[in-house]
Amino acid sequence: KIFFHCDFEKDISNAAKKVFPDINIKYRIWHYKRALEIKEKNKLCLKEVENNINLDIHYKFISNFPFINPEYINDIYNKIKSECFEYKYDNFLEFLEYFEITYLKDDEIKHWNYYNNIEHITNNASESFNNYLYDLFPKKSHFYKFLLTLQKVDSLFYDDYKMRKSG
Repeated sequence: KIFFHCDFEKDISNAAKKVFPDINIKYRIWHYKRALEIKEKNKLCLKEVENNINLDIHYKFISNFPFINPEYINDIYNKIKSECFEYKYDNFLEFLEYFEITYLKDDEIKHWNYYNNIEHITNNASESFNNYLYDLFPKKSHFYKFLLTLQKVDSLFYDDYKMRKSG
């Protein structure tokens, strides 16, 4: 089975699905939490959450859904939504609507939930390598120079790997 780990980008995962129909896509938890925190919570319900301890707890539950058994996520979500209806937390209900459409529809939970599978929840190694490449190529370079530099980098990493393995 092929695994594809990526940022929380639907376009990237949709393209991967077209090329590899049986691919298992996993989104990075940091990007899941960042998307909720920056994009949607701030837009829809930041003030309401900051001023209400119950909503803050609900928000923290939702932001930790990647670690909760997927069998319980819809039940927890519905309980939170029911309470928000009861107490007329309208802005938080907007956030919940966004969350449901983006994260709960169309079998999306399996892409961001890591319950019982905590492997590869971060892509720090690839992010570090990306930063390393950015330092090598701060500007767009000539294509062949780019390839030659990558070959050198590849050999350095291979040599380093061999040395570490031999002790």
